[in-house]
Amino acid sequence: MQTQLDSLIALAEKTEGTGKIDLLLEISQTLWYFSSFEESMDYALRGLQLAEELNSPSRKADALNRIGNVHYLLRNHENVINSYTEALRIADSLSDSRRKGIFLNNIGLFYRELDQYDSAEVYLVRALRAKETYGDQELISSTLVNLGWLYRDMERYSLSLEYFVRQLDIQEEKGDVGSLARVHRQTGEVFYLQGRYNESLRHFRMSLAYATEAADTSAIALSHYHMARALLETGDAERALESIKVSKGLTRFVSSGMLEANNHQLLYLYYKSQNELKSAWESLVRYNHLKDSIRTQRSADNIRQLEAVFETEKKSSRIDLLHRENRIQELQLHRQNTINIILGSLLAALIIFKLVIGIRYRMIVKTNRLLKQKISELEITNDKLRLSALTLEQLNATKNRFFSIIAHDLKNPFNALLGFSEIIVTSFNDINEKDRREYIRMIHQSSQNLYKLLENLLKWSAAQTGTMHYLPEKFDLVSLIHSEINFFKIHAQKKKITLTANLPEEIFVKSDKLLLSSVIRNLIDNAIKFTGEKGTIKVSVSVSDENVTVRIDDTGIGIPDEMKDKLFTVDGNTCRRGTSKEEGGGLGLILCKELIEKAGGKIGFDSEPLAGSSFWFKLPLENAGNRVNDAGYNVKKMHNA
Repeated sequence: MQTQLDSLIALAEKTEGTGKIDLLLEISQTLWYFSSFEESMDYALRGLQLAEELNSPSRKADALNRIGNVHYLLRNHENVINSYTEALRIADSLSDSRRKGIFLNNIGLFYRELDQYDSAEVYLVRALRAKETYGDQELISSTLVNLGWLYRDMERYSLSLEYFVRQLDIQEEKGDVGSLARVHRQTGEVFYLQGRYNESLRHFRMSLAYATEAADTSAIALSHYHMARALLETGDAERALESIKVSKGLTRFVSSGMLEANNHQLLYLYYKSQNELKSAWESLVRYNHLKDSIRTQRSADNIRQLEAVFETEKKSSRIDLLHRENRIQELQLHRQNTINIILGSLLAALIIFKLVIGIRYRMIVKTNRLLKQKISELEITNDKLRLSALTLEQLNATKNRFFSIIAHDLKNPFNALLGFSEIIVTSFNDINEKDRREYIRMIHQSSQNLYKLLENLLKWSAAQTGTMHYLPEKFDLVSLIHSEINFFKIHAQKKKITLTANLPEEIFVKSDKLLLSSVIRNLIDNAIKFTGEKGTIKVSVSVSDENVTVRIDDTGIGIPDEMKDKLFTVDGNTCRRGTSKEEGGGLGLILCKELIEKAGGKIGFDSEPLAGSSFWFKLPLENAGNRVNDAGYNVKKMHNA
């Protein structure tokens, strides 16, 4: 593909006329396969500019169509419609039914993607009529397929089958076995959606036969997958299993993550029908894992597309700046020409010297005023662009972190909840009491993890949107710490962790009680999560002339050096499992930093890998209002919490 692209670029540099336009547009299309949308847009715009220079309306329409395609890939909806509509207008004016059919087809596909089925139907039907007028069966074939899929999406299955059958007639006449395999598979899918499983099986088997004849591994794998679905519906589980195994075995040659995931879903349904619950569960877990991976990849692709849109918009801004600079240069050139004219006039006619000087002076003043105005506008535009770029970078970092939590950490507890609860609901009487208790325990644990994550997520969201209010009140900090320690007693005992406290009798502070409670709870929870069995955690409080300091020391696994600088940042990847495989999203410490800074304090840590961690936060005395009783600090004896 790269070699082909290099050859096209080299050929385009040596070609002139409309042939050069065609090569530029072909290069633009080839760049799609490299996801180089910005470069693709550059070549399409070059083709458009050359078509306008050569006064070639048909090539201009082709360039606009290609530009619309790039906007389509970048999800620039308004620009998609504008480009396609202008291309269609030119094709109409030329009475060019071939191009008209192509452009109408593209508009119909765009509306179908937006789920605006009525508009999609109008444009695709018009596209089919235009292509039938032109008479090219290959062009007609593509729109027949698009109409078949559209009516399938609209659940108008009879119409869908009508267009797929017409497509079958065209492909049978051509004898294209690859296309016949695809259309039989599409037709079988519609019969499957109608619940006519035997008819769908007939088409899937035809699809398999043509795919085998074409030696198309991907089509063979897809045909076996669809056959397995229909066979499961007809109750022929063993033949379904055979097709699943064939399809699954071929996925490693076609690199289709979605097909592999779908095969694991079919394995889950098969094992469930055979009451093989362990195998069913393993297949379901694998299916969910693959599906999450695909969604993560799609999220990454969407982010890359958003970045491409951003780069395109930045480039448009740069082009606008260049236009303005050209305008300034033109004004400067105009000014110079004016001076030359005046000098010539002086040599030709000294008698009108004063008049010319007056005219020249007024023109210079006007030109300078316009230049200053344009320069000022450019400076304002540059400042806005820099501010927009900085804001977008910050928003992207927050957005990426938020998407990571939603796409991964928030889904894992739900997967466990749904998976185990489904097994209990569907197979309650077949599960022994021990397994049933274990499933319920895991559901409870996942619910707790989900609640903690949601609680932190909501607080962090409130902090980010400015809806969190700081409500200081006077309370005993020591009592609050004891309350949080008691909350974690059972959790620590489960891991055989010794949780101790070295605290004064009482310390009164003036701060937001709920805010500090959330910080202390997150820090103790983190210490327990990353401390192994038989470890120790100590909570202590100290007071200096300026600060009150709360410290949580543990003997856990510590923090790797590469994570230390990212621990409190939203764009840092600090997610890792605890010593007992506890889940975490890395949001707790970020929230703690937000809350402590909200209270006017400071948070930090000291840690070495495999040598434990010490997290602390300080509140200034002038803000916290600390006070001890008249007897001083009566430090309690150490105790196991």
